[in-house]
Amino acid sequence: MAEKDFAGDIAYNWELWVGREPVAGGGNHVFVQIFGFENLPFPDQVPEDQDVTHMQSPGRTQEATPGLLPAVDFSQEKQFWAEDDGDILLGQLEDLTAAGEKEYVLFEFNLNPAGTSRRRTYRGYVKNYTPTGSVGQKVMANLSIKLLDRQAANARVIAS
Repeated sequence: MAEKDFAGDIAYNWELWVGREPVAGGGNHVFVQIFGFENLPFPDQVPEDQDVTHMQSPGRTQEATPGLLPAVDFSQEKQFWAEDDGDILLGQLEDLTAAGEKEYVLFEFNLNPAGTSRRRTYRGYVKNYTPTGSVGQKVMANLSIKLLDRQAANARVIAS
């Protein structure tokens, strides 16, 4: 029986960055790191199967093809740090959505900060950002975003 050394890793130092276009427009997005996550999975954007079965389908078997990628809701709880640039930005973006003027930004999930092999960037907007808390406990916030299209190329160059 073949043996293999443990190749797993711990989930540590994963990152979420939000990229916003400069106010003047054009140019590169300005990215701000969002801190305070205790759990940060990649979004699940699985296409629905589309039935393409026809009278001559091989072996009398149903056939399917991947459909369009859905726009997905991503919701995650994080620690709330009122004076942090990331929390301030999320509050501003949530205020725009609440006023009916959502702003599309880039959300970059980075599960390998030392490299670029596990980065995914999506276009989307903040749906809701609500701090919650109870007496004697750390203050948390629920972040809810709508993710649309995944960006084919990474929108941000990370200096090594």
